[in-house]
Amino acid sequence: MPKRSMSLFACASVLLASPLIAEASEPAKVVVKLEDGSNGQMALTVSPKKIPPGPVEFTIENASGSTKHEFLFVRWPRPDDKLPYDAKAQQVQEDAVKGLQGVEDLNPHESVTAQFTLSSGRYVVFCNEPGHYRSGMHADFVVGSAK
Repeated sequence: MPKRSMSLFACASVLLASPLIAEASEPAKVVVKLEDGSNGQMALTVSPKKIPPGPVEFTIENASGSTKHEFLFVRWPRPDDKLPYDAKAQQVQEDAVKGLQGVEDLNPHESVTAQFTLSSGRYVVFCNEPGHYRSGMHADFVVGSAK
């Protein structure tokens, strides 16, 4: 192949690959719903529960009619109900959990969108308003091929 044709081929390859690169950098979309369950248990749902590593856009909705909630998450290799807990304060001990991220103080019927960049691993998503974690407001969430 002549040198000029090779250069055109290389440029065409880069141009054709560019949309793939742009697509790959689009954030994964995750919907989080925080609510007061009809059975007296609070609920936190995450959909989907598994995404690829990289940028992620969380749309978080506090579907409660009267209760403030939080959306917090941390990379955590153990079961989602095993975060360090202060029974007196009825909250996860945030200072004992490294790498905690999220959105605090979502008022009833409030929705927000927040972007983060996550590496592969198993994460725990939870609400840390007093009593909420132990009332069922936690779930696991997988990024990449972690189990």
